[in-house]
Amino acid sequence: MYDISQADLNADFLRYVEERFPQWLEYARFISKDEDGLDYIKLTIPNPAETSHQQPLEITTWDEEITVFFGDFHTHFPWPDGFDGSDNRDRVMDFVQALVDEDIVIASVWTKGRLKLSSTARPTDLARLAGVPTGDHELRIASWRGTFDLCFPVDWRAYLKASHP
Repeated sequence: MYDISQADLNADFLRYVEERFPQWLEYARFISKDEDGLDYIKLTIPNPAETSHQQPLEITTWDEEITVFFGDFHTHFPWPDGFDGSDNRDRVMDFVQALVDEDIVIASVWTKGRLKLSSTARPTDLARLAGVPTGDHELRIASWRGTFDLCFPVDWRAYLKASHP
């Protein structure tokens, strides 16, 4: 088992971003963690010009893993044991590509102003979710370019059944 250092993870991650999304390198920033002095990368991709939402796509290498943030959702990707990252680099970048291409969207459920659940969904799932009876929860859909952004009231239990058929 090969343990990759934070510095090696950062360098490997930047090389991979350069391969898949070279236009994003200008948005990479090194951030210093105060408690141990190690730097991590924070890549904040600005919203596309045509969107009205304020939900940038962020990717970090904090804590020796890759975390992808968008809207009310985030997910963690462990960096693989091998130095070249062959197991997870494609998974991370394929997930990011799916967000940018709007092949996946973020679905979050709110109640009384608090986030209760967030997950990913496919745009093809939205018709089924739109049929959920109304209730005291709010379903918020967020997509990168805003194509599928919407918000509507849902019944919590009905939403759970519809979102996990």
